[in-house]
Amino acid sequence: MGFFDDYEVEESTRLEPGDYRVEVTNVEETVSKSSGKPMMVISLKPNQSNINVKYYIVRNDYWKQNLTEFYDCFLIPRGDDNILTWIGAVGAAKLVEDDNGYLKVKRLLDQKRQEKLPPWVGEVPKRQTLESIMEEVDSEEDLPF
Repeated sequence: MGFFDDYEVEESTRLEPGDYRVEVTNVEETVSKSSGKPMMVISLKPNQSNINVKYYIVRNDYWKQNLTEFYDCFLIPRGDDNILTWIGAVGAAKLVEDDNGYLKVKRLLDQKRQEKLPPWVGEVPKRQTLESIMEEVDSEEDLPF
């Protein structure tokens, strides 16, 4: 059987701009290429889609406001800086097309606006949890390294 033998045209469904419930799928701390300032790149996956849209929080004059909006949108306790536990949090965002036709986050939606959206379809994601390796190890002799 050749690689192309059973090929049939299959086009992906395009997600239209609008308001969507979204899940945090990844959080990365990095540095902005344009300003050189620290920033977080947060990957958001709209419900019932297979794409991720990036949301950026740059440590600039607005970072405290933007981080507070993020916490409130995703019901993450304010000040929770354990970014690994943000993965799986569910919130909502307004997605728009950029000049190249790609979706981007225009803004996060507060809880009041989220109430107007349809409920999450499928199993609702759960936030990741972390447990300390030291809680599971009786002594340093049991460490795997």
